[in-house]
Amino acid sequence: MNRTLATTVALVLAVTAGGLTAPALAAAPQAAAPSAAEAVPPLTVPAGSELLSAGSTGMLTRTGTGTATVHRWTRHADGVTTTLPAGPHWGSPGTDLVVTQAGTVYTLTDMSGTTDPVVIDTAELGPQAPRYTLRQVVGTTLVMSSHVDGVVRHHLVFLEDDEVVSRAVPLQEGWEAGRDYVTGPGTFAVILRSPGTASQRLGVVDVATGEVAESYALKYSAYVESVSLTPAHAIWLENAYAVDKRLVVASRGADQAPVPLDTLGTADGTVLHSLGDWVAYAKTGGGAADSPNGLYPLTVRSAKTGGSFPLLDHATSLVPDGDGGLLAVGGTLVQGEGLYRIALDAATGKPAATLVRTLGTPTALTVVKETLPPTGTFDFDRAGGRMPAGWTLSRYNAKVSLTLTHTASGRTVKIADTTPTEGVTDFPLTWNGLYKDGLPAYNGAYTWTMRAEPANGIGPAIERTGTFTLTRAPRPRDFDGNGSPDLLSRLEGGILSTYDLQQLRNRTPDQAEYRVTVGGGWQVYDRIVPTGNTGGTRDADLVARDRSGVLWFYQGKGTHKASFAPRTRIGGGWQVYDKLTGGSDLTGDGRADLLATDRSGALWLYRSTGDIRAPFAARKKIGTGWQVYNQLTATGNLAGGAGGDLVARDRDGVLWLYLGKGDGTFTARTRIGGGWQRYQQILGLGDVDGDGLGDLVGENVAPDPAAGASQTSLLLHRGTGQRTAPFAPRQHTGSLWSTTTSTDPASPTALLKGTAP
Repeated sequence: MNRTLATTVALVLAVTAGGLTAPALAAAPQAAAPSAAEAVPPLTVPAGSELLSAGSTGMLTRTGTGTATVHRWTRHADGVTTTLPAGPHWGSPGTDLVVTQAGTVYTLTDMSGTTDPVVIDTAELGPQAPRYTLRQVVGTTLVMSSHVDGVVRHHLVFLEDDEVVSRAVPLQEGWEAGRDYVTGPGTFAVILRSPGTASQRLGVVDVATGEVAESYALKYSAYVESVSLTPAHAIWLENAYAVDKRLVVASRGADQAPVPLDTLGTADGTVLHSLGDWVAYAKTGGGAADSPNGLYPLTVRSAKTGGSFPLLDHATSLVPDGDGGLLAVGGTLVQGEGLYRIALDAATGKPAATLVRTLGTPTALTVVKETLPPTGTFDFDRAGGRMPAGWTLSRYNAKVSLTLTHTASGRTVKIADTTPTEGVTDFPLTWNGLYKDGLPAYNGAYTWTMRAEPANGIGPAIERTGTFTLTRAPRPRDFDGNGSPDLLSRLEGGILSTYDLQQLRNRTPDQAEYRVTVGGGWQVYDRIVPTGNTGGTRDADLVARDRSGVLWFYQGKGTHKASFAPRTRIGGGWQVYDKLTGGSDLTGDGRADLLATDRSGALWLYRSTGDIRAPFAARKKIGTGWQVYNQLTATGNLAGGAGGDLVARDRDGVLWLYLGKGDGTFTARTRIGGGWQRYQQILGLGDVDGDGLGDLVGENVAPDPAAGASQTSLLLHRGTGQRTAPFAPRQHTGSLWSTTTSTDPASPTALLKGTAP
C-alpha cells in the first residue's frame, strides 16, 4: 500500500551547541560514574571495534578492512568474545542472528543457541539468483537487490515452509529502487526514483508483505544519509554533504517538516535510531576525527516536542540492542571509552546512558609523557643548540604547539604540529633557537605556553606555562645578544645598523632581512672596527676613528635595544694608521686585541686591558713590511694554535695566513691562495656555521645606478681547522640591498666594511 502524506509537523531541530566544543552532559539523565567498589568490567573487543548489530544476548563487532577484517561475537552476560571464522558476516539488527555466506548459501545462526540455524540457498531461485546482492538483513529475511536491464529492484528472500522464496518489492511503472536503509525490526526504507519525471520518494517497506507501506516526497537532488522510524514519526537526514543539510521529521501519514542543521562540517556518517518517541543521532567516528563537528555528540531528541540533549561526547557506532534500547561504542569525558546502553529512564521517561563495559581509556585528551621547556637558566650552547620539549598523548588526533615569547622584545616563536598523523601520538616540539624569520633568538627572559587541544573539539585543551632565561657564551661579533655574528652597515645619512648573518642565511625568499638600528651620526667616522671583547665585559665592543684621528670606544651592551653604550674617548693621533683590525686574542689573556699598520708598513699591537676606561695598553711594534697588503682581517683562532690568527691580502689578490703564537707575534706567513681580489671586503666573523671553527665571509658589492641601489652578496668560506688549507670553497650565504642617491663611494659600499670607509 502506498499512502501519500499531507499533514505537516513542525519541530525545532537545530543541533545543540555551536560545533567547536562538545556540549556539557550535565543536562542529560545519566547514570553516575561507578565507584571503585563497583568498577565497570572491561570490554573484551579491541579498541576501534565497530558495532554491526546486537540482540538480547550479545553483539557483533568488526575491526579492520579488506582481507584484515575480523568479526567477533561478544556475550552481554559475561563479556566473553569469540572470533568468528574468516569471511563475510552480517548482523540482523535487534536480534542475535549472525549471517554468513558460502557461495549462494546464507546461514543465519542464532548466537544465543535457542533456535536452529536458518539456511537459505539462493541457487534454488533459479538463473536469476547469481544477480542478487545482499543489502540488509531484517529478522530472518534477506533484503537483496538486482540490476537487470538498467533497473535496480529489491527482493525479500526468506524461507517459507522450508522453501526459498523471493518476493520483489513492487514498483510503479517507470520507477526504480536506489539506496536502502534499515529502520528497525520488520521494516526497511528505500529510495524510489522516476528518472523520466525527475521525481524521488522515500519508501518504507513492510517486510512481512513486501509492500511500500508509506512514502515521502523528496527533492530529486536530495541525498538521504540515514532513516529512522518512531511509533509516530519518520525521520531522516538529508543533504549530508551540502550546506543546506537538514534533519527532516514527519508524522507518519503526513508531509514532512524539514529544519536546517546549524553545524560546522559535513553530516556524512550520521546515524539515526529510534528509542520510543525519541530519536538518537550522531556523526560516527568523532573520537578519531581530526576536525570538529557539532554532530559528534550522541544526541537524543524528542520527536514530539523537539527537546534535545546529548548523552555521549561521541559514538563510534550505534545499533538497536534487541530489548527496546540502543548500544553504542563511544565515550564521555566523565566515564571514558566503552560500551554504553541507551534506554528510557523509568522515572523520567527520558533516554539515559549507562556505561556497560569500559575500554579503560579516556575520552578526554590526556598526557602520557611530557618533556616541558626548562626552568631557571638554560644554556643553549651546552644543550647543543636545541631546546627539547614535547608530549606523548593518549591519542593521535591532537594539535599541539609551543609558544615562546622574549620578554624584552616581545618577539614570539610558535612551534606547532597541527596535522594529526594516524597512529602517531608523540609530538616533539624541539626548538632550534630561531624565530620565524630565521633570526637566532635573543638571550634573556622568556615566557612559554605549551598547549595540546583535541583536533576533534571533544574535551578541554591541555596547557602548561612557565618561564626560563636563555643564555649563550658571548661571540666576538655578536652585538645584539643572540649568539650569532652580526654585520655592520653604515647607510646613507650616517645611520649605523646591524644585520644578523644567521638570519640572512636562514630566511626564506619571502622574509625580509632583519635590521637593528644602532643610531645616526656615524658619518663622522672614517674607520669603524668591531673588536670583540676588549673592555672586560662579556659583550662585543667596537672602536671608531673620526676624521681628525681621534679613536673612540663603544662598549658592547649585547641587547637588541642598545647594542653599545655611549662612546668614550681613547685618544688622538690615530690618523697615522691606514689599516685597523680587531677580534683575535693575540696575547692569550682571553681578550681580543687591536692591530694597526702605519703608512710605512709597520705593524703595531694594541693589547686589550679589560678596562673600559683605558681599553688598550701602549702600542708595541711587532713587524714591518706590511705595506704590501691592502687588507688585514683578524680571524680568531683558525687552526688550534696558541693565539688568534690573522689573514692578509696582498695587492695581487693572494691571501696569506699568519698563525698567532699567543705572545703577540705570528709565525711565518702561509699562502692560502689567489683570487681574493674579487671581494671588496674580507670579514672575519668567527664561527658562522656553528661547527666550532672560524670562518671568513667575502663581500661583493654590485652597484645599480639606474635603480639607485646596490646589492651586496655574501660568500662564506667555512673554516676547515687545517693550517695548510684553512678555508673551504666559497658558498653564497645571503644578499642585501641598500638604496642610495649619493655618488660618494662611502655611502653604498660602507655596508659591512668596518676597516675602511
